[in-house]
Amino acid sequence: MAGKKPPVSLASCGPTDITAPTVTMLACNGFDAGNLLNQANAGADQAILQSLGYSGWDGKIKDVAASVDKLGGTHTLNFGIQLTGISIVGVHYGGGVGSPGAESTAFYVLDAAQGINQLHLTYNASSNAVLFVTGLPRHVVGSVPEPASWAMMLGGFGLIGGQLRRRRRISAIA
Repeated sequence: MAGKKPPVSLASCGPTDITAPTVTMLACNGFDAGNLLNQANAGADQAILQSLGYSGWDGKIKDVAASVDKLGGTHTLNFGIQLTGISIVGVHYGGGVGSPGAESTAFYVLDAAQGINQLHLTYNASSNAVLFVTGLPRHVVGSVPEPASWAMMLGGFGLIGGQLRRRRRISAIA
């Protein structure tokens, strides 16, 4: 066992990871170990994007809206295009000082409202970033209910059905 490093504990992504005026973070997924923002990991990227409610990406890194390489730890992210509406961004961080814990990647669903050109990254050690899509209407992302929502809805229907059945029995007795 000597020589093996203990697994690195990664932080969870959160609403303060990426900020900008008029931007609201709607959801995030990460941090996942390694750099997932490349063609070799496109399948993992698609699964993560689908978990965030977006299935419109074809899995080809060359078909993303924009990407930035060699960020060199900068806190300012500019894709060279204006972000509007719902935008989905992936950011890879190296394992340097001020990173989320190790080399890792996180994915963010942002509401860029009327449009912005730059995002502010909270963590140091930024390496590269991908803008998967921008300009989506608000209803496109997250329109599939999560399992907990389905369970709550089914439980509610069950309670309503039970109440209706009970009322029928009471009115039949009277």
